[in-house]
Amino acid sequence: MPESPTPLSVLGPQAEAERQRIRQQFEAGASARDTLHALCELADNNVRQIFGEVLRVQNREPEGLCLLALGGYGRRMLFPYSDLDILFLFGSDRTEQEFRPLISEFSRTLWDLGFRVSSAGRTLEECKRIEEDNAEFHLALLDRRLLSGDSTLFAKLDEKVLPGSEKQARPFLLAQLHRLTRDRLTRYGNTIFHLEPNVKDSPGGMRDYQATIWLRQLAEEKKGIRNITAAEEEMCASAVDFLSASRCFLHYSNGRNDNTLTYELQAAAAERALGIGDGVARTPSDWMRQYFRHARTLNRQLLRYLEQKAPVPLTLRQRLINAARPSRIEAGDGKYFQVRDGLLEVMDLSALSDRAITYSLFAEGARTGTPLSREAERSIGYVLVHPELPPKNTEMPWEKLREILGSDYPGLALRPMQRLGLLAEILPEFALIDSLVVRDFYHR
Repeated sequence: MPESPTPLSVLGPQAEAERQRIRQQFEAGASARDTLHALCELADNNVRQIFGEVLRVQNREPEGLCLLALGGYGRRMLFPYSDLDILFLFGSDRTEQEFRPLISEFSRTLWDLGFRVSSAGRTLEECKRIEEDNAEFHLALLDRRLLSGDSTLFAKLDEKVLPGSEKQARPFLLAQLHRLTRDRLTRYGNTIFHLEPNVKDSPGGMRDYQATIWLRQLAEEKKGIRNITAAEEEMCASAVDFLSASRCFLHYSNGRNDNTLTYELQAAAAERALGIGDGVARTPSDWMRQYFRHARTLNRQLLRYLEQKAPVPLTLRQRLINAARPSRIEAGDGKYFQVRDGLLEVMDLSALSDRAITYSLFAEGARTGTPLSREAERSIGYVLVHPELPPKNTEMPWEKLREILGSDYPGLALRPMQRLGLLAEILPEFALIDSLVVRDFYHR
């Protein structure tokens, strides 16, 4: 059999030239969305062409083997120096043994072309089982996408095998996702405010967005977060665009998968108004205020969803008991709000147009130590931005503010007031320091 030209000699210069073109377009002002789409398309085209070339050289058909994109690559969010998460799916153990030399050649060629490959192999039978010590793999599998190979095999996995196993494992996956997310947030002090944040892993970073997507999928709410408003959806999309642009910038600036926004790179990003789009240079402090506001949006979205779903897998007996047990409801003010399962809930949304009632809700939290639910906070935010509910009693009396400040738990009122913009409205001076960066080389 005549030897065919190697994919490397054909595709190498083309792949590198396309990478440079994508980078130049990004640096000239192309959006992060366009950049991620172009990088994903480049990877997809090379994966398919190399796979086809290797099959042809070895005179094989792809029957019994298909390639899947997972994780961020599966979501078509491929950053400049991110790994290609690829799953080799085999029809049987025998097929896996037969294709092993081909897989080695395929992976080696991708590396030679400059793609960082993170691969795994599973048979169809193995995908029926949930690996309890490898929850990350099953979460990445939620974003599966067929790249090339046996489409019939992929259809069996996607339509017959995984829907059943994922449904059965949903409580376990939810619990693991909660654990992994809480551990990550704890490592960063459960705060978005870091002097040199990691735009991928820090609270408010891209992992918050990815975790929210997975929580949504596991909750079977793929169309959107429950009761989210159009304004909130737009804010989240804007935040993702800003952080995606920041991460692309960091990858290109560092020449590797380094996601730390250092002081030096903050200044460079501010100079080019990265993620803002108007071309007007900012000071590093002003640009970082934009970053923290977007990070706050993604972190609040994640925390709301973490609160909505119970992460503990329950036995059948526990589920039956819980179904018969009503939520624990305590008296609030008897009219406008109540305590449900340890959280303050709003009973009458329209009443929140009267700021006096809203301020009373905050005061109740500060007095009793009962936090507002995310849904109550969302309801207040809804009223604040909708003109069809004109506000009344907008000025907060000093007596009410003093009551909050003098209570045992003032933070339970002041933090949501700050997130909603009410604190800056009541105390305009506070707006001058909201998300303001003060560099301190002795703290992180």
